[in-house]
Amino acid sequence: MTTSGNIVEQTQQYLIENYGRLPLAVARGAGAKLWDADGREYLDFFPGFGAGGVAGHCHPKIVQTVKEQAQTLLSHGNLFTSAPQVDLARRITEKAFGGKVFYCHSGAEANEAALKLVRLAAGEGRYKIISFNDCFHGRTMGALSLTPESFQKGFEPMLPGTVKVDFGDLDATAAAVDGETAGIFVEPIQCEGGVTVPTAEFMQHLRKLCDRKGILLVCDEAWTAPARSGKWFAHQHYGITPDVMTLAKAIGGGLPLGACVAGPKWADVLAPGTHGCTTGGNPLCAAAGAAAMKLIEDENLVARAAAKGEQMAATLRDANIPRVREVRGKGFIIGLQLDEAKVAKDVMLACLDRRLIVCVAKNNVVRIAPALTTDDNLLDSGLEILIDVLKA
Repeated sequence: MTTSGNIVEQTQQYLIENYGRLPLAVARGAGAKLWDADGREYLDFFPGFGAGGVAGHCHPKIVQTVKEQAQTLLSHGNLFTSAPQVDLARRITEKAFGGKVFYCHSGAEANEAALKLVRLAAGEGRYKIISFNDCFHGRTMGALSLTPESFQKGFEPMLPGTVKVDFGDLDATAAAVDGETAGIFVEPIQCEGGVTVPTAEFMQHLRKLCDRKGILLVCDEAWTAPARSGKWFAHQHYGITPDVMTLAKAIGGGLPLGACVAGPKWADVLAPGTHGCTTGGNPLCAAAGAAAMKLIEDENLVARAAAKGEQMAATLRDANIPRVREVRGKGFIIGLQLDEAKVAKDVMLACLDRRLIVCVAKNNVVRIAPALTTDDNLLDSGLEILIDVLKA
């Protein structure tokens, strides 16, 4: 019999231990629930580390789409195209700002594509990229160069010309732009950085600054889209349009998919030969992503994320939990900042004992990001467990 303990033991034997894995081997999922290899049931408020953000685990409509596509065509070289690629790209661009889509497998890869696009668009001699403290853009070398120094240790030197300023600091951002600057990368909500929401003033300032200086604005929406924040894309909360947007996690409907979306002005910068990804946007992942986008539209999940997310945040604030300094976020991405560093992991483990899966950020922030389709009763049950744990 294969038990959770056996799988964990073999994991330690056969898999590189670059993740701080919990001693839990999962075997099955359905919606907002997850079961381990011993049959124990969990309520998952962090499905797939964001990849299950639309429909949770094994939504019947996405599963059926994947089955049908798997029986038809799994992959093809990118000298060709296929209907699922076009279908998903159409759905993304129609809900965003037009333009065209490049497919890959992850957020880091999407940001690597955006880096190359921005440098090409900026022209010779303009290579510097501005990003923000407490951001997270990925762990490949280019994306890592944009990400804080705490993730870079041991991998220096980084990509030259990357400049970091404080998130929300208007003056510092403007001062960092010079004649060699090519673009600015920003998350509309810093999720790994503690679910920090910028002001509309700051985001609008970035857009105006980029327009004034002739540089590109890239919004990294790997965590915030589609629909999670209560808008199709989180930059829409601020009344701005980026030049480029990067997507991952939930955009694949639970399968590995990333995308770099270039606005109409920049849609043809990545000409043939400038970039590539062998199986990026393969029909299986693209079909799953298109099914997830359709599900959002059919079930009005954007509006649900906005309304129910506001209710969840209010419930957490009204609980008056002594150790919680702030509840922040938008829609179905919520962070609870605690009063002491490293306590969040204790909360996460205590929730796991109560069969609730949550996550942490920055040592002192508890994060929840339930699937958009999670039943109201399950959302309320999960919040009740979380509040009990925090109060204890």
